[in-house]
Amino acid sequence: MALTRAIAALSVGLLAAGCTVVVGGKAQPAQNPGSRPLKGHTVRQVLLDDTALSKLLQQPFRRDPHFSPRFGGPDQLQDERQASSVDCLGVASMLQQSVYRSAKVKGVAVESWLHAAKSVKVISVKEGVVTLPTAADADAVFADFVQQWRKCDGTTLPLPGSTLRLTAKITNVRDANFILAATVSMQLTLPGSNPAAVPEARAIGVRGNCVVEVEVDFFNTSNPSHQGTGDVNTTAVDIAHAMMDNVSALS
Repeated sequence: MALTRAIAALSVGLLAAGCTVVVGGKAQPAQNPGSRPLKGHTVRQVLLDDTALSKLLQQPFRRDPHFSPRFGGPDQLQDERQASSVDCLGVASMLQQSVYRSAKVKGVAVESWLHAAKSVKVISVKEGVVTLPTAADADAVFADFVQQWRKCDGTTLPLPGSTLRLTAKITNVRDANFILAATVSMQLTLPGSNPAAVPEARAIGVRGNCVVEVEVDFFNTSNPSHQGTGDVNTTAVDIAHAMMDNVSALS
C-alpha cells in the first residue's frame, strides 16, 4: 500500500506540478490511568471525517476511491517485510505489522482522503488508530517508536514491492507532548526522467489506550496562492492532536 500511495502521490504532483514515559530524553508524566479504554466500533470515531479535515486544513477533501476504510483486528496492519530496514519502514509507511510486532494490538481503524479541488496544498491524508489493552501498553509502544524514529533520522531507504526505484528519505524527527513527527521525501526515479519527489509529513501520537498515526502528502511545488493551510512541518501534528482530542472525548 505504501508503494501504491507514493506512486499515486508522485503522479498527481507531476500532473499538477502511572509511571513515566521517556519522550525526547525527558521523563514526562504518564497518561491518566482512569480514562476508559476505547474498544469496538467506537474506535472509528477517533478518525476525522472530510468535514473536519476541510475545516482544519482549509481545503476540500473526498474519500480516496483507491483505499476503502478498514476496521478490524491486527490483521488490518500492513505487512511489508521485504524492506531493508523494518523499523525505518515504520516512519515512511503507516501501520506496519513489523513495528507493532511486540504490542498486544486489539483493534485497527484506517481511512484515506484525497484532495477535492485543484490548486491546493495537500494531496492526501491518511489516518489510522491502533488500540492496545491499556494506556500503559500504548505508552510503552509510543516510547519504542521514539527510540526507533530517532535512529532513522537522516536515513534513506528503498521501499519494497516493485522494481521501480522508489525511496524514502527521513528527516526532521522530533517529539513533544506525546506526539512524534518526521518529514519524509518520497522520490521516484523513472527511466529517462529526473527524479520526482513528494514531501510527506508523518506523525504518531498517544492518548489513552490509543496510538494514532497520520500521513499527509503534499504537492511538490509551493505556491502561496494555492488553497489551504497545509504545512509539511505542522499539518500531520495538528491532525494527530485533533484525533487525540477525539480519544479524550470518547473515553
